Amino acid sequence: MNTRLSFLIDLAIFQTAWFACVLASISPNPYVLPLAGSVLVLGRVIQKKRIRKALPLAFTCLAFGTLGDALLVNLEFLAFAPYPSLLGSPLWMIALWLNFGFMLRPLFEWFLDTYTRTFSGFSIGGVIAYYSGEKIGVLSLEKGWESAIAIGAEWAIAGIALRHLSLRHSDGKET
Repeated sequence: MNTRLSFLIDLAIFQTAWFACVLASISPNPYVLPLAGSVLVLGRVIQKKRIRKALPLAFTCLAFGTLGDALLVNLEFLAFAPYPSLLGSPLWMIALWLNFGFMLRPLFEWFLDTYTRTFSGFSIGGVIAYYSGEKIGVLSLEKGWESAIAIGAEWAIAGIALRHLSLRHSDGKET
């Protein structure tokens, strides 16, 4: 299959799963949409035979996302709309982090090439994603710019850890 077409399919699946997770926060059946999105992502990863390389990244994202978002909630930088949660991190957000980890290599590998791209791409991208979540009403940045800085730090730390893990599980060289 053409690499560009494969990338576009991965992107479409990830975006579909992203919307499924976010829309779950307003769904009367909150577990169905994140589960459906995650099954879609996992199916694609299995189909492309990337599961072995993707699992460490997915589990790392799951841990960073759950603990990082829970910390931000408990420090009152971030608040989510009422939804089933783990340690303060809503389950739809945990599913989103897991999906991100599964799709990290095919979609965000360019950001993992250098420390500069990792740090800037993950921190700025994380802040933009959460700001977007605030605009659609699924979360709120409780302390304005301080919240944005805390989210940027969470994502920068996660990005650097994911970069190291990605390099360990690939043929890439440290730069």
